[in-house]
Amino acid sequence: MKTFLENLEMLSLARGTSGDEAAVKKLIYDEVMGYPDCVAKTDNAGNLIVSKKGKKQPKNRLMFSAHMDEVGFIITHIDENGFLKFSNVGGIDSRVIVGKRVLVGENGIPGLLGSKAIHLVKEEEFKNPTKTDSLYIDIGADTKEEAEKLVKLGDRAVFDSDFEKFGEDCVMGKALDDRAGCAILMELLKEEAEYDITVCFTTREEVGGNSAGNAAFSVDPDIAVVVEATTAGDVPCVPGEKFVCKQGEGPVVSFRDNGTLYDMELYHHIMELCEAKNIPAQTKHGICGFNDAKFIHQARGGIRPVAVSLPARYIHSPYATIKLSDAENAISLIKILSRELCEI
Repeated sequence: MKTFLENLEMLSLARGTSGDEAAVKKLIYDEVMGYPDCVAKTDNAGNLIVSKKGKKQPKNRLMFSAHMDEVGFIITHIDENGFLKFSNVGGIDSRVIVGKRVLVGENGIPGLLGSKAIHLVKEEEFKNPTKTDSLYIDIGADTKEEAEKLVKLGDRAVFDSDFEKFGEDCVMGKALDDRAGCAILMELLKEEAEYDITVCFTTREEVGGNSAGNAAFSVDPDIAVVVEATTAGDVPCVPGEKFVCKQGEGPVVSFRDNGTLYDMELYHHIMELCEAKNIPAQTKHGICGFNDAKFIHQARGGIRPVAVSLPARYIHSPYATIKLSDAENAISLIKILSRELCEI
């Protein structure tokens, strides 16, 4: 049975863009099948749905959710000189990707995200960010025929990033949005459960897909807790009111984002629980982004939504960062919610 940090590293290094999450799903499945009282199935949307038997039947059916997919690229064209053109899978800032290493296709062919050489860039071009459609992936091929032996149209590419601890309390790696959420829910599944719960590892969140809604329709919960990573803007040159949240101040409990108005009774109850249990927690300042709750809360006759997020810097880039103390507090909170929300 792997530790939280071991699972987080394993999942961060795995390759799984939206719609291509099979490798990530297999890693999670192989691990959680070693946990007690867990039964898993995959639905037609590719979601991994894990049921865990508890000591008691809950008053409220409870579902936890974290998405498996990550942002990346999909190959759309191979030119005569063997360069790969691509489209983004999910929201990626083109300013942060030029010159970065990627792995392409099922076999992980190494490549480099390239652009026009700087001495060829015209003065007016410096005034605007580089557009994705002017970039390409260089895999070292000299011809289209050579490239086609290694890569085919529709292949995915992901950032080729290491996973590392740094500072006293931080880790960096790709896809911490939302592999960190997956690793947190794996911690929940390790322990003996007080009540029956269901944990869904979902697909296609980064492209605004409805896969989580498909899972929620099948599970039919009363309450759903989405465990996610959210943007921490606590960096230089960003004013305090734009921070959204801060690293080191605990998990983020949302009352609203761009996709969901969260259940306010549950929001207040969770914040009170955090205070009573001495768990550092914060709310999300600023209405930005959305997550799987957007689709979950609309399923069937409506589901009461909750979001618990990790503050993460630099998401959707080759490296994101989180603090392990925030993750530890999120794990503590999720375990409490697995009991408290069943009987609220």
